Amino acid sequence: MILNESQINGYYGMCFAIYMMAVGVVMGTAFPDLSDKIKTSNYLLNPGSTLEKLLLQFLIRIVFFVPIALGIFWIAIRLAKASLIPGIVMVNSVEQLIDPAVIPYFDYVILITNYKGKIWETWQIVFMVFGLFSYGIYLFAGATYFKRYALVKTIIASVVILLTSITFSVVLSHIFYPKETEGFNSKLNEFVVTGHLTSIELFMVSLSLFSWLFFLAIAYFKLKEKEV
Repeated sequence: MILNESQINGYYGMCFAIYMMAVGVVMGTAFPDLSDKIKTSNYLLNPGSTLEKLLLQFLIRIVFFVPIALGIFWIAIRLAKASLIPGIVMVNSVEQLIDPAVIPYFDYVILITNYKGKIWETWQIVFMVFGLFSYGIYLFAGATYFKRYALVKTIIASVVILLTSITFSVVLSHIFYPKETEGFNSKLNEFVVTGHLTSIELFMVSLSLFSWLFFLAIAYFKLKEKEV
């Protein structure tokens, strides 16, 4: 039930997350001809260099599609809010009237606002934006790495990589900080790098800012490898 502004923002965030999953599916199903051996051969024989083939898919599925998809979401969810009508709902076994007039229209700034109504710090915004972008490029690159069911395999691989990284950090924590580490509660040495960033925050921002370049390089070389 919609009770306060924080909860409204939570619903908006949930809708956006589900929508971005659908956007990720489009990005992760790039290079559809690579899923079949015969189609792959025909696709690779098409005129155009490896870079041109990569750029074409990148432009269609990311540069053009993503901004359009974000615009469609903005319009659709605002239209959905405009179509709301007053109604009676049950809240803790008590009937309450929901007035659509008190529900704010969606804007993307809501996604970077905390429950206190304060905008996130700059590094958090950068991390979220480029983190989503980098994961989208990761799904895009997965289409060149795997043949059949590329999207599913790419998502599973990301989960495996994440769990492996967490396990590795916990093992290192047990080795170097045995007294401070208990179970899966690993110890991380955090120090201030700048006046606004700690070492962990800087690592997270750097990872989100530059990892997409690594994934694009993988996509290029895997596509190049198939042409050999």
